[in-house]
Amino acid sequence: MTAHATEPSLGDLAATWAATRAPADLRALRDAVRASPGFDVGLDVVAAVSPALARGAHGEAASVVAALMPGAFFSPSAHAALAAAHAGMGDAVRATTERRLQALALKSIRSTGDGTRERPWTVIRLSDEYDVLRATRRTSREQALLTVDGRSLDRHLCDDGSEAWFEVGRLVRA
Repeated sequence: MTAHATEPSLGDLAATWAATRAPADLRALRDAVRASPGFDVGLDVVAAVSPALARGAHGEAASVVAALMPGAFFSPSAHAALAAAHAGMGDAVRATTERRLQALALKSIRSTGDGTRERPWTVIRLSDEYDVLRATRRTSREQALLTVDGRSLDRHLCDDGSEAWFEVGRLVRA
């Protein structure tokens, strides 16, 4: 009997990128997430889970996010919601794991550029843009999809007067 190689899990791919920080490993992870059942570029975890979290229904909130997996994997919002849900249920270990995945997902986005027009951040979901803005304590007051040098970019004009740029070419072609 010969052993068949199995595809690495999303968790394995995330761990590989965390260890190497290599662009090729991030591409492999993102490609696997995009190919996952339930992947949606328009995913809005905040809207889906906020009512349950506001009611203190932590188990329900965890179930809502779990139902979005594996397509929601590496969404900073999804991992933040799971962290809050697990913390609310008293599971500090799982809450810590989810907070680490949230931080790693944000680092993965920020590793792709600096958020300028010349070096925009790349995202795999529209909500990733807002996750980065929240993490940098900015709020978008205006968003525009622009074509710059043949690339599709989202430009956010933020409440503090700054701009944040995101490469969204794969999102608009998806």
